[in-house]
Amino acid sequence: MVGLLSPKYVRDNLEAIRGSLKKRKSNYPLEELLKLDAECRRIGVELQGLRASRNKGSMEVAELKKAKKEPGDAKMKELSGIKERIESIEASLPSYETRIDSLLMNMPNVLDDNVPFGKDDGDNVEIRKHGAIIRSKSPSHEDILTKLDLIDLEQAAKVSGARFFYLKGDLALLEQALIRFAIDELAAKGYTLIAPPLLMKKEYYKGVTAFGDFEDMLYKATDPNEAKEKKAIEHTEDELYMIGTSEHPIAAMYADKVLSGSELPKRFIGVSPCFRREAGAHGKDTKGIFRVHHFYKVEQFIFSRRDESAVLFDELIENAESLFKKLKIPYRIVDVCTGDIGTVAARKYDLEAYMPAQQEYREMVSCSNCTDWQSLRLNIKYDERGKRDYVHTLNSTAIATSRTIVAIVENYYNDDGTITVPDALVKYMGKSKISR
Repeated sequence: MVGLLSPKYVRDNLEAIRGSLKKRKSNYPLEELLKLDAECRRIGVELQGLRASRNKGSMEVAELKKAKKEPGDAKMKELSGIKERIESIEASLPSYETRIDSLLMNMPNVLDDNVPFGKDDGDNVEIRKHGAIIRSKSPSHEDILTKLDLIDLEQAAKVSGARFFYLKGDLALLEQALIRFAIDELAAKGYTLIAPPLLMKKEYYKGVTAFGDFEDMLYKATDPNEAKEKKAIEHTEDELYMIGTSEHPIAAMYADKVLSGSELPKRFIGVSPCFRREAGAHGKDTKGIFRVHHFYKVEQFIFSRRDESAVLFDELIENAESLFKKLKIPYRIVDVCTGDIGTVAARKYDLEAYMPAQQEYREMVSCSNCTDWQSLRLNIKYDERGKRDYVHTLNSTAIATSRTIVAIVENYYNDDGTITVPDALVKYMGKSKISR
């Protein structure tokens, strides 16, 4: 992978980057980056001059020897000093370059001008609501599913640890129904189904996420040193991570490629299991299956031209809304504020479904326009009549199975202990009610 995000890119876009960081109230060390870049460029100029002096001096010495004359001590001492200075500079450069690369890869995206200002998710702005509340209150999904013998959290905790689960019978069928429902709906809109690799190399994960922030969420699948000793697996030279979402391997699918402008936009449906440590999660979300370490997700992903991404961003959230409208789950759309948007997105909407047990709306879908943040790091361009530019990448959840199951169970729970299957899923389930 040859990411082309460079200090020059930062210098060329400095005003926009500075303004965005100020809006984010980010502590990103931009001044350190600029200082390191200036020093690197100064050193580069010095190094170029020293090499020219060395080459000139070496030629002079060669000419003297050719004429059977010995160069003086002063000349040799001068050349020796130049050589030592060159070696010293060359030895120092990697540390500068490593730090600059790290800062560049983790620089937050430039925010869209319309992102609302706020400190955290409490400042996200509600844009619209849809659907009448089906139940104002219900038992928790954990209690409902345990009574129906459709879930086993206790044994899963013994076998795999906290926040893993067994889905049983009709609940496992409901998960498969949701996946197929989302695939069919999106395929009908021209999206191409992708089943991506479930492991990714570290270098590509650095291209799709702010890896320094995201690494704690990932499960590392290989230890290169241990693997080399045991000679137990292939790819021992690579650090592999289990994917947190199919967005990531799909984004990397065209790394170091130039797409034809006529191919864009390229729309994909990603389907995969997702693995997340969910480090730092606590409280009510550690119970049941709302926030878990392993779940299935149907993801939307688009590669687009620069001037199309804003319109396609609206398309993605409308697709997600269409699914929840057909499931008849009440939801709202919120515009994610500066303090909650994260590093990679320039604009983000969340779809939050109403949860009767908590009597509040909770996130089901995250929809992001990442503009050129990922493509700059992955080196993905498109060619439009001989002119090249970096693609824009966009992603949105379609269905995250465990959370959507929670929403269905709590909204469609009946007082007789059964769960009504949403009309849109009956053809996939083969039944209209779930009971013990």
